[in-house]
Amino acid sequence: MSLAPLAWSSYVERLNVQTAKAQFDDAGYVRADAYFSAEEIATVRDELERYKREVIQRVPQKFVFYEDKSRPTETLIRLERMMTFDEFFSSLSKSPAINGLADKLLGTECEPNNVQYFSKPPGAKPTPYHQDGQYFMHDKGLTFWLALDDVDEVNGCMYYVPGSHKYGLLPHHKSNALGFSQALTKFPSELLNTDVCMRATAGTLLAHHPHTIHNAGGNRDSTRWRPALGLTFWAKKCGDDVELQARHEEYQEMLAEQLQRDGKI
Repeated sequence: MSLAPLAWSSYVERLNVQTAKAQFDDAGYVRADAYFSAEEIATVRDELERYKREVIQRVPQKFVFYEDKSRPTETLIRLERMMTFDEFFSSLSKSPAINGLADKLLGTECEPNNVQYFSKPPGAKPTPYHQDGQYFMHDKGLTFWLALDDVDEVNGCMYYVPGSHKYGLLPHHKSNALGFSQALTKFPSELLNTDVCMRATAGTLLAHHPHTIHNAGGNRDSTRWRPALGLTFWAKKCGDDVELQARHEEYQEMLAEQLQRDGKI
């Protein structure tokens, strides 16, 4: 029987923290191949399938996104706030395999904020270039992206723009991409064509700064999905910022209303 996430080995046994911190500061992202074992990924995938079968029905609609709500099984594209509704994904966010690494990369005490599922089924559209800070509404956090299967240019791998986090938060505009309501308005000319393809195998962990420009390609494969988890961590002091929390909640409600009007949740 597989160990539960809280019993998994610490991040300090999975990567060189000093090297990761240097890369994160310089490039705005870091990658760790084979960060999770095949057994651990199999456990996550099994628990994800259980979540789809048993938990989704209890989750508020605004946290479950479909490309076509009339075909939920084939077009489920995103799940939000999984740590709120399920013990396994809550424990995953608190696991020593991840929890604590954000503190080292950002240089401040952090706590889990969200666990998300991105499925990108065959035919899914590209994710526009954006910065997560536009959604966070601050720069005191980061996003971990965990590949649950092999990812390449065909089924929608991530692309990072090295050093773009040093430009701060850039202007965004409304996007029509499901689950990604904001897109970068103007790409800095000197950064054009500098993005790096993040091909990955199941178990690869990526982490990026909230100001790092990134996107993901569309899924042009006819059979392969591109399952991944996103785990966001915010500085603990953000939880005490009443104004920030209010603005963030207001934005989430506005987004949910729009998605409901469009029949996506």
